[in-house]
Amino acid sequence: MIKLINTIEVSPLKYSKEEYELPEASDYPDADDWYRKWEEVISKLDLGFHTIKKDSYLVDIETIDEENLQMILETNLQEIDLEKFEDEVPIFDGGIVLTENDKILIEPNCCGDIGNINEWQRILDNNTSDWSDLWIGHPWIFYRMQNGKVQFSDYSDLNVKEFTDIKVIFEVDESELKNELDKMKKHQIKFKHRITEILKKMKIDNAEKISELMTGVK
Repeated sequence: MIKLINTIEVSPLKYSKEEYELPEASDYPDADDWYRKWEEVISKLDLGFHTIKKDSYLVDIETIDEENLQMILETNLQEIDLEKFEDEVPIFDGGIVLTENDKILIEPNCCGDIGNINEWQRILDNNTSDWSDLWIGHPWIFYRMQNGKVQFSDYSDLNVKEFTDIKVIFEVDESELKNELDKMKKHQIKFKHRITEILKKMKIDNAEKISELMTGVK
């Protein structure tokens, strides 16, 4: 059974109200030792929500309560000139995570954002059985439709035209993917409305337009 999760990237240090001293790489010549120490520091942060896995900053938008969502918005908007919001308000980093039996098969990468839900919709709108790019950040993956199944490749630094031997890593039912994607669209619209209401409560002008920019939902 597959499941999609709509996520945003939340760096715990950015939103913590306390100061934490991260380990210096020079103090831990072994990269694994440094990473274990880094995890130890990060694990002490309790922001009221959890990431999708231990070594990730991705958080399911459905698990973020109003208090924490307001904290995230307040922190993000501190860096914004609201008089120039149309040019300065960024969309949330993150995107769609695909799991099967609780195992993560696809997750957004560097430069992926919550607006990439449109890329997933493109899978279902695609009428060919040829391999196509699925932009989830860098590196991306490829997909193709085959007899009611959506087949996916491994991550790749090459684009589909440069790749000559694409191998299928796993496949999912097209109908299951559609049902899950429909849920994600509703979650994203709900998320946008929640942000709008919180921004209005914060007395922020142009709340509706700012929430559109942050979520990619118009």
